[in-house]
Amino acid sequence: MLDQPGRPLVDAASAVLCDPARLKALRDTGLSTASDSVMERFVAMVRVQLRVPVALVSLVETDRQVFPGMAGLAEPWATARQTPMSHSFCQHVVTSGEPLVLTDARESERVRGNLAIPELGVVAYAGMPLTSVDGQVLGSLCAIDTEPREWTDEELATLADLAAMCTTELRLRLATRHHRRESDRSRELSARLDLAHERTQILLTAAQALASARTLEQIRHQVSALVSGDRAPSYVGLVVTDPQGGLLRVADPDLPADLAVEEFGRYSLDAPLVTAKAVRERRLVCYADPEALAEDFPEETVALYRTMGLHATACAPLVGLREVLGVLVFGWDAPHPLDAGEREVITTLAAYTGQALERVRLLERRVDVARELQEAMLSPLPDVPGLTTAAAYLPSDVDEAVGGDWYDAFPLPGSRTVAVTVGDITGHDVHASTMMGQVKSMLRQAAWCLPTSGPAAAVEALEAALAGLSVRAHGTLVHVHLTPHEDDSGRWTMDYTNAGHPQPIVLLPGGSALPLDGHDMLFGFPDFRTRPRGDHQVVLEPGSTVLLHTDGLVERRDVDYDDAVTTLCEFLGTVAGRTPQEVVDTVIARFVSPGQADDDVAVLAIGL
Repeated sequence: MLDQPGRPLVDAASAVLCDPARLKALRDTGLSTASDSVMERFVAMVRVQLRVPVALVSLVETDRQVFPGMAGLAEPWATARQTPMSHSFCQHVVTSGEPLVLTDARESERVRGNLAIPELGVVAYAGMPLTSVDGQVLGSLCAIDTEPREWTDEELATLADLAAMCTTELRLRLATRHHRRESDRSRELSARLDLAHERTQILLTAAQALASARTLEQIRHQVSALVSGDRAPSYVGLVVTDPQGGLLRVADPDLPADLAVEEFGRYSLDAPLVTAKAVRERRLVCYADPEALAEDFPEETVALYRTMGLHATACAPLVGLREVLGVLVFGWDAPHPLDAGEREVITTLAAYTGQALERVRLLERRVDVARELQEAMLSPLPDVPGLTTAAAYLPSDVDEAVGGDWYDAFPLPGSRTVAVTVGDITGHDVHASTMMGQVKSMLRQAAWCLPTSGPAAAVEALEAALAGLSVRAHGTLVHVHLTPHEDDSGRWTMDYTNAGHPQPIVLLPGGSALPLDGHDMLFGFPDFRTRPRGDHQVVLEPGSTVLLHTDGLVERRDVDYDDAVTTLCEFLGTVAGRTPQEVVDTVIARFVSPGQADDDVAVLAIGL
C-alpha cells in the first residue's frame, strides 16, 4: 500500500520504530534480553488467565524485539530471549499504536509472510500496546496460540487489563529513572512512586489471589488480606445481590456480634445505606467522615456506622457482564478522604472482585445443575419382598462437587433375583457424572439380557459394549445378584463379581463383620485382562446386612487403606441389629466429615 504516490507506508513504520524519544524511553526502562521477575509475573498471569501456551512481554527496538518476560517459547528462542524483526508480530502493534488480534496469522495479509509462523509456531496472536507516559508504544504484552483461535471479548479485556498494569510498571521504571535525574524533587517523587508501586503490587496480587477464589467467603477474605499499609482500611466487607432483588451481607467474623441482625444481614435496594446507594447509582460512593455521611443519610444510618466503629467509608459496585452483582465495602476507623490513587485502586479491586464473584456464581450454578443431574440418574431402590434396602450419595466438597459414584438395584426378569450395583467412575467432575449415567444404564441392560448368566457375564458384556461403542469409561464396581432360597428359610444366595472395588461387607446376625474376598481388575480395560471375570458366592442368613460402598467412605490420605477397612468393620459390629437406613446414616455420620470430603461417596445397605 502507498500513502503517497511512490512512498510506501513502511517509511512511516520505520519513522515510528526509529523515533529517538521512543528509543530513549526503551533504554530508560532498563529492560532487555535479561529475565525480569516482574515482567515474568505478567506473562505467567497471561498464560493462566487466557490458557495459552506462549506469552511475551516484547519490547521492540529498531532491528530486534527483546523479551524481559517470556514463557513457552521453544529453543533457541527461549535462551536468546530475542528475535530479529523478520520474526516479529509485535512491531505492528508498535507502528500502529493499536492492539493486534489474529485468529489465524496464516490467513492475514499483513503477517502471513512473517517467519514467526513457521519457525516459532505462531498461529493465533493477541497483542496489546505497552506505552510510556508520553504515549510512545514501547512494545506489546501478547498471548500466542499454536493453533487457530477465536479470542473472546472477556479474554481480550483480561489481556488489556494486564497490559495496563504492565504499562504502569514500565512507567514506574521510567519515572524512577527520571527521578534520579531530578534530585531536587527526589523526596516527593519517591513517596509517590512507593505508593504507586505498593498499589500496583496490590492489584497484581489481587488478580492472582481472586482468580483462585471459589466461594463468597474466600473472595471477602482475599480482598481483606490484600489491603495493608498506613492508609489501609480497618474493615473490608462484601455485600451481594440476591435472586429476590435485594442485598445480602456475606458472613463476616470481624463484625461485632450485635450487628448480626436480620435488617442488616439482608435488606432492599431502597435501604438508607451507602452500599444500596452504590448499587443504585452504579458508581463508587465515598464519605470521608461522619459529617459528610449525615448530609445524605438519616441518623440511624450514621449510628450504624458509628456502632461499627467506622468514621469513613467507600463502597464500590461489583459490575458483571449484565448486572450489578454486589458491593465491595471499605471502612476506616478515622476520617479518611480518598486521594485519586486510592480511588483507582478501589475501583480496580472492585473490577477484579466482580469478575471473581461472577465466576463463583457461574460455578455454583454449574454445580447445582450437575448435582440435580446426578441425583436424577440415581434410581429409587425397588421394594423387594424379604429385603430392606437403603442408600445414600454424598458429593465431594472439592472441584465441581460431583463425581462418578453410583448405586443401583433392580429385579431381573423371569425370577426373584435382584441385581445390585455400587460403582465408581474414575474422575470427580461433570464428565465422570455423565459417564456414570451411561455405564449404569448399559450395565442394567446387560444384566437384564443375561438374567441367568451371573454377575461376571453382565460386567463382561458391559465392557464389550463400552469398547464396541468407543465409550471411554472406566472405574470400579461390585455387581451382585441376590436370590432367595425356595425353602422359606429366609436365606438368600449372594453371587457377586468385584471389578477392583472395595470389598462388600456382610454384617452377620451375631454382630461380626465379614469382608468378602474375590477381586478382578477394574472395568474398562478388557485388553489388559488376562482371565475371565469370576463369580463368587456366599449364603446369607436371616438377619444379615450387606454393606456396599465406594472408596470415598474410607480412603484418606493420612490413613492406611487396610487399617481404614478394619476400622469400618469394627464399627459395623456396633450397629448390628439396626435397620439398613440406620446403618447407612450411622456409617456416614462416623466416616464422612461435613465440608471435608475429598471424594464423593455412595453407600448401600441390604438387610435380610
